[in-house]
Amino acid sequence: MNYQEKQVTSGQGDAPDDEFVEALVELQADASVGDLVPWCSRHGIDVLPMTAGALLTGSSRRFAEAFGVAHLESRSRPRTLAVPPALANTARSVTVLSAPTPGARDRQP
Repeated sequence: MNYQEKQVTSGQGDAPDDEFVEALVELQADASVGDLVPWCSRHGIDVLPMTAGALLTGSSRRFAEAFGVAHLESRSRPRTLAVPPALANTARSVTVLSAPTPGARDRQP
């Protein structure tokens, strides 16, 4: 499977109460999205190519385990995670996006 095809792993929906997480990855100048796939796949995180980088998706538990953080429950603001040593040559930064606020779209004019 090439990196332009949707990468699918078993990371989504591990537990009914496990929150879904999205993170943006800014790649190093000489890296490609395909370089992320093996590491993310081993950690149950999905990789979706973007124009400039990648979108990682999966459960908060998988992200916490993969990135060595205690928890990701408080997501009212974007949160930058430390790039794991295994991705140092691939990822410049990893930023977990804030969780959407329920009903926020309905309140916009």
